[in-house]
Order: sequence, then C-alpha cells, then structure tokens
Amino acid sequence: MVSGTAIINGAAMALADARLAISDDGVARGDGAFESIGVWARRPFRLEDHLERLGRSLSAIGLAQPDFALIRDEVDALLDGMSGAQGALRIFVTGSGSRMLTLGTLPPIRESNRLSPQPAPWIRPLESYRPAGAKTMSYSPNMTATRAAQAEGADDALLISLEGLILEGPTFCVLWVADGVLHAPELELGIVDSISRRTLLELADEAAIPVARGRWGLADLAGASELMLCSALRELSSVGSVDALEFDGAAPVRGLLADRLRARRLEG
Repeated sequence: MVSGTAIINGAAMALADARLAISDDGVARGDGAFESIGVWARRPFRLEDHLERLGRSLSAIGLAQPDFALIRDEVDALLDGMSGAQGALRIFVTGSGSRMLTLGTLPPIRESNRLSPQPAPWIRPLESYRPAGAKTMSYSPNMTATRAAQAEGADDALLISLEGLILEGPTFCVLWVADGVLHAPELELGIVDSISRRTLLELADEAAIPVARGRWGLADLAGASELMLCSALRELSSVGSVDALEFDGAAPVRGLLADRLRARRLEG
C-alpha cells in the first residue's frame, strides 16, 4: 500500500487512491511540469524557489500559470496532516490544467556509485530550444538513459550533450572538485536549475570554497579528486567511478557540504 496523501484539483484523498483521468494530457502525453520538494523537520525546503521554477517551466512549454496561492494553501493542508518529520512533496500541473499535489515518504536511497556516460540530445543550450531547462513531466528520455546505463553495469547515467559536454544526471545534479575548486556545469547548457545545486554552491561560497561554473567534457574529470551528486530528495553523495575513471579516495569537500546541506534543510 502506498502511504501518504494527495490533493487533486482541490479534492483530498489517500495517495493510494490518487488518480488522473487517462484523457488528461499529463497522462496521455506527459504534458506538464512538476516539482519534487524535500520536506525536512515538517517544512518544505525552499518552497518558494520551487514554485518560481515551476512557473518558469510552465512558461517555457507554453502553459498557463496556476493559482500559486491555492497551491500554497494545499501544501499547508498536506503538511498539517503529516505524521512524520520527513517526506517527499510533489506538485504537478498538466497540459489539461489539472493540479495534483502528493505527500509521501522519501524514496529509498538508490546506490549511484558507478555512472555511465549517456548521450542526452534532448538537452540543448538556452536560447536555442524553448523548453531548455524546463522541469517537465516528459521524463522518458531521462529514464531511458538510466536503463541504458544499468544495462552496461552502472548504477545510473551521467548525461552528456551532443557536443560531448557534461550536463547532469537523469534525476540529479553533478558537481566535482579539481585542484581545490568546486566545478558545476553552467545553466546555459540547458540543464535544470537544480535547487540542490543552487544551495550547494551557496554553501560552498559560505565555506570559502572556490567555485567554477562552465563547460567541460569527460576528459576534464581525469583531474578531479571528488565527484558528487545530489537532488531534492536525496543526500549529497560521492560517485566512485565514471567508466574507467575512479574517484575512490577521500572526499573532504563532499563531507563538509553534505553536513552543511543537512543542517540547512533542517533549518527550513
């Protein structure tokens, strides 16, 4: 039994009973945008940033803005009935205008120690492709990349652009340390403006860790001492290898940022 609660177009129900009509464009076409938000200490982390990104995603794919005040009220209603301290809050707005909010348990931690590079032709630079950077419900290409990586014996994929540049994971951002500098692929590549990535870069600045945003290929990982990944619903964790490249040494930057991220999430 799925544990949790949901609100669909204003109607509250158990998560196990949550349904959208098969005719809804969110189901029939995967047309819509969504947000996944970690709930820590019964508070949704950076909710306003997530709602702002949801609005940008909807605009990028030509859909109308929802009633955000209503969404905030429905978030409060879900959290009021929350039984635990942590959870996974998701907000969906479909091409048919449906609004769905769900609150369930955090997904189980999935090992992502080994990544396999996979091409991501659907991720294109900003200004060259209207939906670039939008967090849409059409996640089939991402999941296909994950399955392809797993078929090759890896845990998940590292998405690579047509030009051979490092982008992100199918469901997570990636960062790495080289020569004491924290590296982050730039948003102009068309990757999702990850709230976790944003928070980690802020924390790095606070800790006086040098940060570089730019464009790098797989060959640039050869000089990295740490590679890490993170998402809204998972901790900052180390990656052990990408193909033949190994990152199995000490990870002091990941350790420091993971501790600070955990504390920041609990602060709300």
